Parts: sequence; C-alpha cells; structure tokens
Amino acid sequence: MTKKNKKPNKAISTAIISALAYIVLGFVMIFYPDKVSIALCYTLGGALTVYGLFNLITYFATRQASFGFEMIVGIAATAFGVFFLISPQSILGMIAAIIGILIIVDSAIDIKRAFQLKALNVKYWWISFIVSALIIVFAIVTIIFPTFFADIIMIVLGIALVYEGVSGLALLASIGYFAKKVKSDAKMIDIVPDNEYEED
Repeated sequence: MTKKNKKPNKAISTAIISALAYIVLGFVMIFYPDKVSIALCYTLGGALTVYGLFNLITYFATRQASFGFEMIVGIAATAFGVFFLISPQSILGMIAAIIGILIIVDSAIDIKRAFQLKALNVKYWWISFIVSALIIVFAIVTIIFPTFFADIIMIVLGIALVYEGVSGLALLASIGYFAKKVKSDAKMIDIVPDNEYEED
C-alpha cells in the first residue's frame, strides 16, 4: 500500500472513531446531563491544576533566578484549576461553549462532505448541507445565549452530538459508495469498445 493510500485510510478511520465517540458522548449527555457536566468540570479543573503544578515544579527544579514565564503560567493554571475544582458550577457555561465549538467544527466538515456528494452528482446532497448549516446556527445560539436552554443545555447538546456522529458515518458511507459507483461506471465505459460501422 502506497503512502497516498495510507493517508486517506487513516483520515477515514479517524473520522469514524470521532463519529462513534460523538454518539457515545451524546447519549451519555442525554441520559446523564448533570453527571456529565460536573464530570467535565472536574476533568478540566484537574487538568489545569496538574498542568499548573507541572510548570511550577519545572520552574523551581531548573533553579531559574529570574521570574520566568513558566512560573506565571504555573500559578495562573493552578489557581484556575483549584477554583474550578472547588466551584465546578462556575464553568458550566465554558464547557457548553467548548462542546458548541466542537459541534460547529464538525458541522463545517459535514458541509464539506455534502459538497463532495454534489461533486459525485448525488441528487439530495443539499439536505445534508441545509441540516448542517442549521446545526451550526443552533450551536452558535447555545454559545452566545447559554441561558436560553437553561437546565436542558447538556441534553440539547447531547442530541446534537448524536446527530453529528450519525450524520458523519452516513456521509462517509455515502461518499464511499457513490465514489466507487462513479469509478465502476468509468471502468465500464473504458472496457466497452466503440462500435464502428463501415459503409459498403
């Protein structure tokens, strides 16, 4: 297998894994919205705390005499991390915004795939385009107006993630099917010789 073939296969595998992860995370968010939101907050707080402490340890371990950048980052990250661990509810809006951005990025990829279907002359490519565009608008609304959905924001974002995962898998399957069909039709045209008729 050539390097050119390995890259598309790797990209497809990554896309499939991402889509499956979206579906799993989406269902967890739908059925356990409170637990997921708190868990994500603690995860972010813990990650920031570890990152901050690592910077502080690195700074003092190297015995730098000057007030370095590592120390500033370490103090700030540790402070935010501890604050998030103590008060996880304070960053629920941030978590929702991060998930919203993730949905926007994935919907933009779905729009690109919709245009790939158009290039393959698929009749109803525009349905995926319109739905993906609406999902982007919805995600932007959740970021700008998080209180609009209030307590059900995690459930709503979970539904959006499930859709993104399912639509991603469906679009990948459709692109693969129609691409093979186009190649197959092209080969058939090459195999069948032109009929030449000679006039007597």
